[in-house]
Amino acid sequence: MTKVKIKDGYDVVIGGAGPCGCLLAKDLSKAGKKVLLIEQGGKTLKGIGTAMGMINGEHMVSDKGSSWSLSIEGNGIVVGKGIGGGSYLYAGIAALPQFGPWKEVGIDLEPYLEVAKKESWVSETPDEFMGPVSKKMLKAANDLGYPWQKTLRHINWDKCEYNCTNAPMGCKHGAKWMGYYAAEEAEEYGCELMTYTKIEKVVQENGKAVGFFAKSEKDGQLYEIRGDLIICAAGGLGSAVIMQHSGVPHAGMSMLFGDPSFSTSALLPKDVGHPGLMYEHGTSVSFLDDEHGCLFASDLAWGRAFWATYQIKNHHSLRLGYQALKNHPRKVSIFNKIHDEGAGRICWDGKVSKYLTNKDEEKMNYCRAVNEEILLEMGCEPGTVNHGSLSHHKGGATFGHPGGTCSVGDVVDSNLESPIPNCYICDISVVPGAPSRPPVLTLVNLSKWFAPRVLAKLNGTTVEEENKHVLG
Repeated sequence: MTKVKIKDGYDVVIGGAGPCGCLLAKDLSKAGKKVLLIEQGGKTLKGIGTAMGMINGEHMVSDKGSSWSLSIEGNGIVVGKGIGGGSYLYAGIAALPQFGPWKEVGIDLEPYLEVAKKESWVSETPDEFMGPVSKKMLKAANDLGYPWQKTLRHINWDKCEYNCTNAPMGCKHGAKWMGYYAAEEAEEYGCELMTYTKIEKVVQENGKAVGFFAKSEKDGQLYEIRGDLIICAAGGLGSAVIMQHSGVPHAGMSMLFGDPSFSTSALLPKDVGHPGLMYEHGTSVSFLDDEHGCLFASDLAWGRAFWATYQIKNHHSLRLGYQALKNHPRKVSIFNKIHDEGAGRICWDGKVSKYLTNKDEEKMNYCRAVNEEILLEMGCEPGTVNHGSLSHHKGGATFGHPGGTCSVGDVVDSNLESPIPNCYICDISVVPGAPSRPPVLTLVNLSKWFAPRVLAKLNGTTVEEENKHVLG
């Protein structure tokens, strides 16, 4: 029988090292607190910015025969892994938070927005990163009455390369902000990292949380990890499972949003005089259509060999792989996300049920019609328009950034405290409704809002007094 090791003496124990966990570890350690940050994956940049690095199991969870983790229905679900979590696997789009839904549940993120933008390197795409196809797309969309603009990005442009195709797979140049960098700063301030350790449940004594029960992924060692305040930051899937195992049965059962991702592509004329979008800086122009709950953006710039290989692996078709390789130089594509209805649930064993509703499909159809209109206005060849999703498994959809499973007002209160006193949740699981946009800036904003509240709780002070640690 494996003996349980006790680790204690911490002011704060954080379970999960996605962007929220990493930022909280940094800000709380910087404020002088003894913090332990626990992560199921590792702390490595090995293979970052490459296709193999994306699917080697260090940075992303993937199931056999798929590039992604799969739902029970066969839909793809993008789930990050390791220090930094989902911030490995996004294109660097910095979408402004939707403050309204947060204010409705008693959380005002807006005073912390500017510090969140500074923390995560937010700035507008510079003119020199706007290629000819991106400019054509921007003009065509606006000529049709769709107010596209240059995209805000989580990018350090001094380190960025114009025609790099690696952003969705992490950035080997260090140009894209990731939670990983906040974790490194947290270590400099004295935070302890505990990697390859899976949290099983919350340890409770006398009616409140006192720690986590966890297990090493390397040698099976069991741990009881104790602290004065407990924060679960294991993500949209992980936090719900931990809550279920800790006696909160409704976690993960009411909502599971996933912002379905899909795209429409077409080919430029052969004599256009310049290569297609895949040879430019991806997602440089975009439009957040809040009226319809949709995101439109120039697509991610995928490398030619990677995209052809992806078609072969996910379609199981050499023909489609050859077509992808052949057409890549002329390809133009528009990328979409929608505000989905949150249909799905998290099972006790961690399996996920996630699917599209009729209203979700209606929004996707709206996007596809607009996409085609813009591509034809750009001068793409009419017979080459192709509507698809990023996943081609039997479920037919890919869901990115799963969350909402422990949402404010359902599982946690307006202080982010769970039904287990002294156990808080701060990650994408608490978001009150699908954001229909990349969530990283919202999560950074939420972390900056939450950190002074944790300090006030620990120190017996006010949030106003502790804001100095975040707002300066």
